[in-house]
Amino acid sequence: MSTIIRLLPMPTETSYAPLGVLGYCLTRTAFLAPLWQSLDLPLKTVDYTPAAKLLDVLVSMLTGCRAVAQANTRLRPDLALARAWGRERFAEQSTLARTLDAFAEPQVAQLRQGGEVLFRRESRVLQHNFAQDWLWLDIDLTPLPISQHAEASTKGKFAKKTPTDASWPGWRRHSITRRCFRTSIPANRTAARPTFRF
Repeated sequence: MSTIIRLLPMPTETSYAPLGVLGYCLTRTAFLAPLWQSLDLPLKTVDYTPAAKLLDVLVSMLTGCRAVAQANTRLRPDLALARAWGRERFAEQSTLARTLDAFAEPQVAQLRQGGEVLFRRESRVLQHNFAQDWLWLDIDLTPLPISQHAEASTKGKFAKKTPTDASWPGWRRHSITRRCFRTSIPANRTAARPTFRF
């Protein structure tokens, strides 16, 4: 007996429930509107607007499609996910590919401009009051998993996390002009210019 593979529409089920919730929130609040606002693609609109097709490309990337061609098998049959994103159905992969092919330098610049507008609107760093307090960034350089049972967890380069000690910002006084550690040595010589050998 041979194996038969069929693509069936799933009107009430989805494999991407969290992505559906995200889509519901983003489309109802018009969160991505600045991206498409100044975009002028030279395409005719038959079933889907250029913005809707670009939204389909974004959703296909979020679902893990490695190529636009996978949208027909992974994205298009998922009607529940399409409805969560405010769509009746996602566009076909050939339509998405033609939309991406229509991009030239002016359209890329318009999309970048829309991305910058979105970034400026949502950026927490740009909204930070620097006159009131410093902006502290906490960067953990140890690639350890949260737990030993985490999905795809690996131990990483480091055997263990370093303890909170003198390198921790809360441990020392915040001054740029003073030495932070007893062992630090101020630089009193300039570095030698690099030499190039061929």
